[in-house]
Amino acid sequence: MAVFAIILVAQETFAQSLPVSVKTYLGRNYAGWELSPSKKGCGQETNNGVVRGYFNGDQKRDFAVKFTRSGRGYILAFLASNNGYKPFVLHKTDAQEIEYSSLSVWKKGDRFELGEQNVYVKYDAPADFHCESDVGGIHLYRNGPFIAY
Repeated sequence: MAVFAIILVAQETFAQSLPVSVKTYLGRNYAGWELSPSKKGCGQETNNGVVRGYFNGDQKRDFAVKFTRSGRGYILAFLASNNGYKPFVLHKTDAQEIEYSSLSVWKKGDRFELGEQNVYVKYDAPADFHCESDVGGIHLYRNGPFIAY
């Protein structure tokens, strides 16, 4: 019972750290949504249902949220604007797939290989990977959409 209470408090803490407009959007468009921290074994540094960064380089705090609703799983990015937050669907799949995915942020300046080419992250980028594997992707914001690598 104590473990359940700790998990519940952690979920509430993450949800409370989301801006009101993001929570309102999720409640209106994904009624009954619940944060989906990764299953045990994904690693503490990526075991989040919410991550923060500066995804489009404007120095306004952006968010990515991993959640489930009615057997479906989602990862959405929210970019800050003068009018609140603009949502971007990064993944829409089944709940189990999301529960076994980690959510993290690659920081500006990080590097990854694409074939034989080095790609440098221009802005912070939300990333999700299947636990204990390199299957997944980094979502780079590029003048309107997010591009998955």
